[in-house]
Amino acid sequence: MSVTVYAVLGFTMMLVLTAVLVSGKFTPSIPMIVIPIVFAMIMRPTLADLSDWVTAGLKGQVSNAAMFTFAIIFFGVMMDAGVFDRLVGKMMLGAKSVTAVCILTVLATIVGHSDGSGATTFLIVIPPFLMIYQKLKMRPIVLMCLVSLTAGVMNCLPWGGPCGRLAAGFGVSATEIMIAELPGMIIGLICCFLIALYYAAQEKKRGAGLPAGVKPGDLFRAADKTEEEKALLRPRLFMFNVAMIILVVIAMFASGLPTFFCFMAAASISLIVNYPGAKQQAERLKSYAPTVLTMVSVLFASGVFTGVLNNSPMKDSMVQVVSEILSGGTAAHINTIMGFLWGPLSAIGLNHEACAYTIVPMLQSIASDYITPVQAAAAYLMTFVPQVFVNPATAAMYIGLGLSGIEFKDHWKFSFKWVMLICTACFAGSLLIGAIPF
Repeated sequence: MSVTVYAVLGFTMMLVLTAVLVSGKFTPSIPMIVIPIVFAMIMRPTLADLSDWVTAGLKGQVSNAAMFTFAIIFFGVMMDAGVFDRLVGKMMLGAKSVTAVCILTVLATIVGHSDGSGATTFLIVIPPFLMIYQKLKMRPIVLMCLVSLTAGVMNCLPWGGPCGRLAAGFGVSATEIMIAELPGMIIGLICCFLIALYYAAQEKKRGAGLPAGVKPGDLFRAADKTEEEKALLRPRLFMFNVAMIILVVIAMFASGLPTFFCFMAAASISLIVNYPGAKQQAERLKSYAPTVLTMVSVLFASGVFTGVLNNSPMKDSMVQVVSEILSGGTAAHINTIMGFLWGPLSAIGLNHEACAYTIVPMLQSIASDYITPVQAAAAYLMTFVPQVFVNPATAAMYIGLGLSGIEFKDHWKFSFKWVMLICTACFAGSLLIGAIPF
């Protein structure tokens, strides 16, 4: 097959997968396995090649699956023990309105994403805020949207994965890239706050808010729980459990230990202390199993998709074809053209590693007389990366979807217009103030 055919297959596979996922006719794990296999067979690989592609993709998801499994167990124990009831009750004293809750969601995500990890952000922000949203009769999809948008913009930090990969691909400092794209990042965060205010108004129109005569602290009373839920409460272990949450967060941010190991240790200790005895522990694990099974299957299925896309001839062919199309007379305007195209390409599932290490450096080399590596990297970051948590191939997004109980198709339809707006505003604003040349 020619390079062009491989490239067409790659782009078509991404479009088909996105369309099928958005249609909502299948559970995500099925098309993520079937569609890549169908396109892989069109390329007529040997069984050994196909095995290598898929195995490489699955290896990349093992740590994510382990982290998600034990994070669900850990936060499940904290929920059952009543820790979040009390913590969220305290938070509600300072967030007495729907507007305050939406603004706090953005602020909490900014803080939670300070380590550059999307998975950590979803795990820290969504469980407690979901309880607030539900008590105030706010839609969980608004929570998932605001966290995804804000985390996407914050993912441009120098110590985050995308910026680090670009710095390595270009051989420049991540801090230099950060300085160049800082105006766009600020514009993006302003957009997040404005969107939060918009949805606060929308939720209030839908009847969200504190019931008449009810105080914020009364929303999380144990009296509202069933007898089974009351039996699981561990009020005497509240301080221990809070200390466990704090230790896990510190370990993730400062210890250098893998995130999945932090949650494995924390989940084990929490189960032993809160629910001693094999019978109680087995019952708790069974209650978490449906969520774990659903999301881990999606993570491994996404590994099949990324494995076929990244390890087959598709990726390199896509890079070559794009660079040839944008060479020649369009060289002077490549950065501007791609600045407005990165967003849609990210939304349909274009692989970030392919862009950071190959496509973006190649395009910059074509237009080297007009734009520096730092400017090219900054333009890509502020327009491609904010959409990462609406990208069907992003594993961390499915952690957020699982925690919030939202399906991908609903999240995509709800959030796509906003991430497109943010990407366009970031880039257009940077062009207008001269941070990025036309």
